[in-house]
Amino acid sequence: MTQSAVSHQIRRLSEELGERLVERQGRGLVLTGTGHRLASELDRAFDLIESSTAQVVGAASGTVRLAVYGSFASGWLIERLPAFFVRHPDVDLQLITVTDEDEPSDRLADAFITCTPSQRGYRSILLKREQLIAVASPSIGSWPCPLITTEVSPSSVGADWIDFCRQNSLELSAFQKESWKLCTHYQLAFDMARVGIGAALIPDFLGERGIAEGALQRLSGEPMPTGLSYYLSIKFSRSQEPALTSLTQWLRAAAR
Repeated sequence: MTQSAVSHQIRRLSEELGERLVERQGRGLVLTGTGHRLASELDRAFDLIESSTAQVVGAASGTVRLAVYGSFASGWLIERLPAFFVRHPDVDLQLITVTDEDEPSDRLADAFITCTPSQRGYRSILLKREQLIAVASPSIGSWPCPLITTEVSPSSVGADWIDFCRQNSLELSAFQKESWKLCTHYQLAFDMARVGIGAALIPDFLGERGIAEGALQRLSGEPMPTGLSYYLSIKFSRSQEPALTSLTQWLRAAAR
């Protein structure tokens, strides 16, 4: 802007406010007392605008808050994170646990791994399709045994096992011993199976480590797709931020 344009804007602002904001001192201009007070108040206002914009739109930085389901984090993500930190030591990755009820928002996190794709304003990338496998502690031995179900609604208790047996042409009565063991989340089912309470249906990625370490055994039956998938979601307006770009590229490669 030219000096005359700046002078015109200052003069116009002074006229609208009815106050003299600057005065000449030597060969330059300085703020009057009123000008100083106005500048101080506007500084705070601009700081508020900047912080509000950073919360809504996101501020480019090396810190990334990644919101993720607890079961996906412990069963798939955390095992792979050392490779991410080696490759991207400049990215400060912070994990936040979320549930299905949490709405994507910059107030909560910068990126999300959930089963909900195509939120308005967000770009979603498929990472993994969910399928359930039957697992139990080696101490259980074989069928029949108590069955742990995450379908706890009175109208659909055990629906996951019923569907699993139907898909694999198995008779539920030949595998179930005692009454249902109920829990609400896959992580709980995993822990209950690990300590020998019964057999559980859990996502394959959640059972991988337990099976590899010998804490769990894979039981008969082909994996059962649930129809759910896990997606990485990031705002379109932030998808070119370097830290988020690094996370996106690494997750896509890890998922492949």
